[in-house]
Amino acid sequence: MLIVDRYVARNFLSGAAMVLFVLLSLFGFLTLSDELEDVGKGAFTTFDALMVVGYSLPKIMLDLLPVTALLGVLIGLGAMANHQELIIIRALGPPLGRIARPLVEVILAIIVLVLLVQFFVVPEFELSAARIRAKTTPQTIIASTNTEFWTRSGNRFIRIGKVLQQGALRDVEIFELNEDGNLQELLQASSVEVLDEGQWLLIDAKTTDLTLAEIREEHSTSKLWQSSLSAKQTSALIVPVEAMAPLALYRYIRLLDQNNLDTHRYRVIFWQQISIPVGLLAMSLLGIPFLMGAARHVHAGQRVAIGGSVGILFYLAEQMMGQLAILFDLSPAPAALAPDILLLVVALVFLRRIR
Repeated sequence: MLIVDRYVARNFLSGAAMVLFVLLSLFGFLTLSDELEDVGKGAFTTFDALMVVGYSLPKIMLDLLPVTALLGVLIGLGAMANHQELIIIRALGPPLGRIARPLVEVILAIIVLVLLVQFFVVPEFELSAARIRAKTTPQTIIASTNTEFWTRSGNRFIRIGKVLQQGALRDVEIFELNEDGNLQELLQASSVEVLDEGQWLLIDAKTTDLTLAEIREEHSTSKLWQSSLSAKQTSALIVPVEAMAPLALYRYIRLLDQNNLDTHRYRVIFWQQISIPVGLLAMSLLGIPFLMGAARHVHAGQRVAIGGSVGILFYLAEQMMGQLAILFDLSPAPAALAPDILLLVVALVFLRRIR
């Protein structure tokens, strides 16, 4: 059975690779079309648009993996079904679960890869894409080195010594100028946590007032400060919430809870990230009953149409449940996991019914 396992796994991977290439090309082109609309705004160029698309591909790939898994089964193993190879394998005596074993093993390996991409690739790439997009806003980043960033909003200049993935900034100085360009206030913090609603939590903060005849300093262990930076300016400094690694997002949610801020939307996003492996496994297993049934003689084009339809419905169901959870304040975990778990149950039921 080892040779058969390798043969099944190889056919699945070849089918999934072809599907992923086509889908990435399509969605990459759509992303490029959107980015090209901003060319000419600020310092944003066509090359910048291409760079944004390149940095966005890992996140797009994660979103496409469930439907890729289903289409990979239908195309890769569909050829085996058309040539009666799956029937011959079953005639050798192994149960259906044994035939699905190499498929499950490959999916588990892909899930490990997904976690690595979620933790180490997507946050950095999305941050790089956000910094390039920020060029559309004039004077968003006026200076940037390997160690620090400078941003400007009106008469306010902000120097950031170090940027961390979890929405945290280190060694921050905020310079407030008057209309004559003279410094009137200096706000310093050893670290800053970027919260919701444009609020920054300044840790170990010191405020220096220069408007009086005598310089006045005020120290505080923590201080809430309303940021004047635009959404694009902020996204150029920290990883967007949707692109955070699950562990970083969990820590971010805890931080918001500690400051009595609403975290419901972020909890939904967190559980949607957790649901990706479940959806991957469910989609891959769903294709096997279809291939073992009477529809195993259909053409590849029909399989792609059916698989694409199921994938679109599944994606819409996930997005709809997420929006409903946010809109009606539903419990995040059940709402985000419901489509994936339901699909997995359906796939397992169909597998058990095959004789």
